[in-house]
Amino acid sequence: MGLARIAIAVLAVVLACGLLVIGGMALWGALTGKDDKNKPSAASTQASSTAGSGTDTKPSASASQVGNTITVRCLVAQCPVFVSGPGANDVQFNGNLRQNETRIFNETRLTVAVQDAGGVTVTINGHVQPPGRHGEAKTYEAPTGQ
Repeated sequence: MGLARIAIAVLAVVLACGLLVIGGMALWGALTGKDDKNKPSAASTQASSTAGSGTDTKPSASASQVGNTITVRCLVAQCPVFVSGPGANDVQFNGNLRQNETRIFNETRLTVAVQDAGGVTVTINGHVQPPGRHGEAKTYEAPTGQ
């Protein structure tokens, strides 16, 4: 009887430690933005960062099948960018881009909000959007008909 209680207590401690490790890993992934949901966007970011420095990016055939393609390129030292869609509570990206960093997003409905419209170039479905003024906050929306 005493040995069974010790075995149950050891099993409970091991299980609690395992849950702490898993919770810590999940928290670290959430804080650093390296969760499974953002991996496709990160992969497309790496590919686009190594591409040429042209600002007029044409969407690929596979990207156009998904829906809209929005490319955001930072022209200044740091650009705060927020991308949401297709659902009302779906955040695709919320952070800062560094100078010459490019992010590509593919979804059916996307909204991009930038704090400094003069510091970024935004391309929607291969069409460069009109630039804003430096310091001006601006929102870009991809068409919903695609």
